[in-house]
Amino acid sequence: MNQKEFDVVIVGAGPFSCFCAILLAQQTLRVGLIYPQNTQPMESFLHSVNACWPSLNDPPTRAHAAHGHQVALYLQEFCNKGTMFFYNNILPLIEDKSNWLASECYRVGLKDFEVDELHQASALGFGLEKTNKNNIFKETNSAYICLDKKLFQKKIIQFLQKNNVTFIQSEVINISETQNNCNLTLANGQQTNTEIVILGNSLNISKLLSRYNNILVPMSDCLYDYEAILPKTNIKFPFSYRMSNGHISLVAYSILEKIFIKISGPRFLLPGAGAGINLENVLIEDKVFNSIEKYHKDIIFKFLMDELKIEIKNNFIYEKSIKCVEKRILADCYPCDELPILGEFGKLGRILGNTGWLATGFSAGAWAANIVCDLVLHEKSSDLHSRLQPRRFFSSFIKSNIL
Repeated sequence: MNQKEFDVVIVGAGPFSCFCAILLAQQTLRVGLIYPQNTQPMESFLHSVNACWPSLNDPPTRAHAAHGHQVALYLQEFCNKGTMFFYNNILPLIEDKSNWLASECYRVGLKDFEVDELHQASALGFGLEKTNKNNIFKETNSAYICLDKKLFQKKIIQFLQKNNVTFIQSEVINISETQNNCNLTLANGQQTNTEIVILGNSLNISKLLSRYNNILVPMSDCLYDYEAILPKTNIKFPFSYRMSNGHISLVAYSILEKIFIKISGPRFLLPGAGAGINLENVLIEDKVFNSIEKYHKDIIFKFLMDELKIEIKNNFIYEKSIKCVEKRILADCYPCDELPILGEFGKLGRILGNTGWLATGFSAGAWAANIVCDLVLHEKSSDLHSRLQPRRFFSSFIKSNIL
């Protein structure tokens, strides 16, 4: 039977997994990266808003109310640290810094209660600065926008190959953990032994560790790509907005005369509001997609045109100016108590993992990778809050407080 030996095996090849591979390869460890056939590392990033956000998508007041001020501030700083770590540490390694532009980042309240939450978040010290508009706040820290996603993916793959990370295109169907190592059985029949396993495969974690079946909840969203050639203005690109309490994320940037606009959400127009259901392989009626596009036109683009002082005089000009070039359904997972999970997923300290950063998996994934690498190399990390550890779901003295 074909068997391979590694120091660390990473399951999944999204941002968090690839960042882990980059950092661990710097330590001259034998690293294996397992991901599905007919895909490539960082492929999920090609179908994303391509932004590195400086904070969680949900308003920080949500975490403040549910988990207390200390945890809410920690989560806020987590994404900010991740953004800085990604830009200052990871991008120089793969030589792709010039492909990312800093972007002013705004939060917008579209309804009165959303505006109230933003004012409260600002008063509580969550990095929001008032603007001259009552319903718009500027984040203290910038987001970063990728101009060429395929180039970024290419740089990631080249770096991993150059640093001897082994690519394994298969599916893990079983994992066993002992005091000394972990054994993985792959769908292609291969057996892999490793000292440490890092799980970055989202919802599929529960397929390997059944005790997470009732903990990891699927969340679906939609992503629309628009292109536009608008009248000449003094607009400063790129820019990014998050609206409707994080249900909508938007980035816009320009290349030559063309403007690219990417909008995630609103997921509340999806079946079941996208909560608790994986809609990636579900047939969705055209009227759902049409209603989302109508919402973008009537609410989001109207807001943008007003904010950017662009006049679109009639529907004909609108249709000629802004075109939807792609739309898709995406699915992620979130823990049932709405706190991310990061740390030891197994029982013997050899299975580590990370999941649950809806729409901010990029910045949070960078900082989570830094923390997980600390766990691999030093068995501890001063940057990991105990409330994020998976054991919170399995320790009786705290379980009753969170489920």
